Parts: sequence; C-alpha cells; structure tokens
Amino acid sequence: MATVAVMRGAIALGAVTRTGAAVILAVRATASGPAFAGRREITLVRDGLPDQPYHAAAAAPSIAARLVSEVELAVEEAAAAGLIQAADGRPVLGLAVVVKTVSAPTDISAVLRSHAWMHAAEGALYREAMLAAGRRLGWIVRAVDAATLPTADDRVAVIGMTAGRPWRRAEKDAVRAALTLLPEQRYA
Repeated sequence: MATVAVMRGAIALGAVTRTGAAVILAVRATASGPAFAGRREITLVRDGLPDQPYHAAAAAPSIAARLVSEVELAVEEAAAAGLIQAADGRPVLGLAVVVKTVSAPTDISAVLRSHAWMHAAEGALYREAMLAAGRRLGWIVRAVDAATLPTADDRVAVIGMTAGRPWRRAEKDAVRAALTLLPEQRYA
C-alpha cells in the first residue's frame, strides 16, 4: 500500500469508532520510527439524539429514514470537529479509520427486520461518518480493514508506553491504522 509524503511536523491520525464515540491516536514519523503525538476520545452523538439510531427507528418506523439521516449528519459534524481538535493545528498526513467488513442491507426497512443488521448498520454509520469527515476536511482518508492492520507489536508497545493509560485494543488498533499512512517501514 502506498504511503503519503511526510511534511515536517505532520501527524498521521488513526481512528477506531464504537457506538457513539471514537478513539483517535496521532503518530508522527521520526528518525527512530513512529512516535506518539497525541490521543483524543470524542463523543459522536449530541444530546437529544440516539446513539443507536436504527434501534430507535425500530420503535418509530414512520420516521426511520429521517431519524437515521439526522444522526448520520450530526455524527459526521461531531467527527469533523473532533478530528480538528485531534490535529491541534498541526499538518495532517491523513486519517486511517479501522473498518470491519459487515453484511447488512442498505434499505432501512430491511435493516429494521434484524437486530443483528441494526448493530451492523450502526457500526457502519460511525465508521462511514468518520471517513466522510476526514474527506470533508480535505485530508487523505484510508479505510483499513481490521483484519489487515499491521502487527507492529514492538512499535505499538513503545508508543503505548509514551501514551500511557488507557491503552486498550482501540488505542492499539488506532495506532496500527495510523502507521499505514507513514513512510514505508516494516512493522511485522
């Protein structure tokens, strides 16, 4: 996979979403390898909106499309604001969002017929909103399948020691995603 050219002081952002929130980790290239450059956990749903819009829509099918659309827009706006905060005025090489391959219908009424599809659609909503927010900001955006994240155990451990707690799977995966944007290095 091609990497982007590195600007002096630039950061690469990696993001992992979950229902209603995202973890964003920033890394930068240094002579000795990637280094921790920041962390932010952001809320993606504003007060008054459901963080599980398909579940909420199941209780009100007549307004399902409007409700899901409203949440999608609000989540994208919150994601853009959170990404700007995570960048903290620094140049951004790009945003890599961890994605998962899921199977769910695109038709809202079909999604509402299956509890599993509601969860899958909500997960996709948050990931897609994060990607759309990065594109809106004019950044290079990459969806990185969770199954193809570089292992990079040594680098991730070093970055984790600098970042401190919490250092959960979400933070580790966000770093692994961000590494895909840095100059070609072997992280196996």
